[in-house]
Amino acid sequence: MFGAVFIGVCGRPMDLSLFQRLTASELDQYISEIDLAMEYHNRWLAAVNRAMVCRDASDLKHFSQDLVHQCYFGRWYDGVEQEDILREPVFKKIGTTHAEMHTQVRVLIDKLLQDKNLSTADYDGLIRISSEFRKLVGELKGTIKHDLRLIATLMGKVFENASEGVIITDVEGSILNVNTAFCQVTGYSREEVLGKNPRLLHSGKQDSLFYRKLWDELTEHKRWEGEIWNKRKNGEIYPEWLMITAVLDETGETSHYIAIFSDVSSQKESEERLFYLAHYDNLSKLPNRLAFHDRLKLAISQAKRNQELVAVMFLDLDGFKKVNDSMGHNAGDEVIREVAIRLGKVMRETDTISRFGGDEFTILLPEADSEEGVEIAAQKIIDAISEPIKIGDALTNVTTSIGISLFPHHGDDGDALIKLADMAMYEAKDQGKNRFLFYKADQPAAI
Repeated sequence: MFGAVFIGVCGRPMDLSLFQRLTASELDQYISEIDLAMEYHNRWLAAVNRAMVCRDASDLKHFSQDLVHQCYFGRWYDGVEQEDILREPVFKKIGTTHAEMHTQVRVLIDKLLQDKNLSTADYDGLIRISSEFRKLVGELKGTIKHDLRLIATLMGKVFENASEGVIITDVEGSILNVNTAFCQVTGYSREEVLGKNPRLLHSGKQDSLFYRKLWDELTEHKRWEGEIWNKRKNGEIYPEWLMITAVLDETGETSHYIAIFSDVSSQKESEERLFYLAHYDNLSKLPNRLAFHDRLKLAISQAKRNQELVAVMFLDLDGFKKVNDSMGHNAGDEVIREVAIRLGKVMRETDTISRFGGDEFTILLPEADSEEGVEIAAQKIIDAISEPIKIGDALTNVTTSIGISLFPHHGDDGDALIKLADMAMYEAKDQGKNRFLFYKADQPAAI
């Protein structure tokens, strides 16, 4: 039933487990980021409620003046840069509801600053929006690993740019998605094959017994690999080497099938390309969040064995939004690229510089000599970034605020160290920006 489906070029395929590992890691990272963003959102909402109930003028003014930047969830949402993801209905609805909640909070705070009393209806409106927001985020988490269309969007870089042909079918054999390489090899467009049965590619060179054996092995072992003959749209018949794997849901039942096919000569290059797409930021050419988390985990493991100091820096550019608004997004992209270059010049080769998203960067300093050495490195970063940046014929300036956490002083969990460094960065911004601060246990939570 599925044997004639998956067309590729003659040769041996790349390791399908690489594609699946990257997919699982990327999706797990999205869910982890959502959990972290929601944790801070809850703190933000609690702080807002406390300020309104206590009618603390200082806190109310603080929220009123910089409401958007204080919202960690908003910063996470804005850091999702892929337009395809932002067009997803669930993402768009979350963004709309989140913006509506900000508007409602601002209305309530403005009333209190004008010494007006809040009615039950005022509070009920905020409660309603907050409940709807939490519900939508919960639906997103529940959907993200099971909605094949959403998975295809989230993994678009890996899926579309792989030089190997990739095809996904449901358990009945209907084609759900194919990538560009599949279309180039078969001659069929994506629109021509979506929803169709893979039998449209049958060449007739293999009999029904061949496909029955293929199906039996796939059912029993959840995997099939071998040579097969298929037919392009123009009628040309040719051999290919392909691998089909059943993908299981949480109950252990097959939810869909993925097949990958490739020319043996391009195997190594394709795997390296796939790894790069999943682990590096295309704009800055720096490691992304996924790569940073992996390297931080390894650095902590080594530091435990060798009793070494590890530092995590969380950087946010000051004045970046002004550049985007006044000079355009292309200028903003140039700033990101220039900052990445400058960071590379001042950090050690053993350090990891990552673009975390938007105008946020993280830096990992393994085997740090001392806290004083970390301070020197942080000041070098501040000095380097504060230099004017040339954009075309114009000059612009940005600075950076840096938060720093240390292993083992502040914990031994990578996610926690990133979170604490982010909190320290937010405190650095509150103290005037263009500076660095180490995390302190009595530091107020970032909200």
